[in-house]
Amino acid sequence: MMGTISLRAIHQEKSSSELNHGRNVEDVSSGDSSSDNDQSDQLQSSSSESDVEITLKEQGSWSEQDIKAYLLSEFTEKENELIDKWQKNELKGKMIGRDKYFKIQGEKLAPLLMVPQGDETREEYYIEDLVVNTFFELLKKRSDKFPNIYINHYSFGSQIATQLIEGPRTEQEVLAWVKVDELRGVHKMFLPTSLSKHWVLFYVDTKEKKISWLDPIASSRIRSYNVEKDIILQWFTTLLLPKLGYVDAKEWPFLVRNDIPEQKNLVDCAVFVMKYGDCLTHGDYFPFKQEDMVHFRRRIFVDIYRGRIHKKKTKIDALFRNSKL
Repeated sequence: MMGTISLRAIHQEKSSSELNHGRNVEDVSSGDSSSDNDQSDQLQSSSSESDVEITLKEQGSWSEQDIKAYLLSEFTEKENELIDKWQKNELKGKMIGRDKYFKIQGEKLAPLLMVPQGDETREEYYIEDLVVNTFFELLKKRSDKFPNIYINHYSFGSQIATQLIEGPRTEQEVLAWVKVDELRGVHKMFLPTSLSKHWVLFYVDTKEKKISWLDPIASSRIRSYNVEKDIILQWFTTLLLPKLGYVDAKEWPFLVRNDIPEQKNLVDCAVFVMKYGDCLTHGDYFPFKQEDMVHFRRRIFVDIYRGRIHKKKTKIDALFRNSKL
């Protein structure tokens, strides 16, 4: 069991009907619902983290309307200047980012500033692991800084899933990479995963005691990636979660969720997955759609450039419709 995981062996030994290790696999149905020395790199974009704005720490929990207002908050004039600056510049060969820890090569960030026109050029729009993993690190950085506003969570790098599925590391060797003490008391765990260049999100809620699979493409949620689902699920329920004291993890329901926004093209899966994670740090609402992807691409670019994810909303009326200031 602890040897290198073989996709072929597991596929031969298990059928998709055995995916849940005896638990109920649920189909959750949806309702209606910078080192380049460029002087212009010093442009100070004013984020939505202004001192004059009211925070949720003072006003209460996030509602679906609150999250939507946050997600679709307009860019400031400075942020638009920043986006316009980078769209006019060749990004290749430059390192972009004010925070030295989160600097990324420009060519890896370039897809975020593109507007997808069709699937025939999908490689141009593909967002790589480094960008996705950086975004999830920034989510964690934000929640650590503002623990009373965001849900306590932990994100695993996508290489965890890659090693489990493709090897050559064993399950135990992959587990040894994890600093278990950092996971104690964590409410939510995220594992963004790229499967043949299609991004999905594996998500564990330790308080609700449930495990979820979030796939942006509806047609692949149930019938695709069953072997990969099983490998990741097995590692969490038989190794990681029991090590954290969740001895009943094998009995937790595994949910293939359909109550999430659906990807309508073939190039925005990474953006969907990053925003699934973003929404889950606020609650369990996903108030966005395919048409928001261009806005999200640019927002993610700005967030990575600044080395922090914006956390407050610019329109107090939209944020706290029924609040008394």
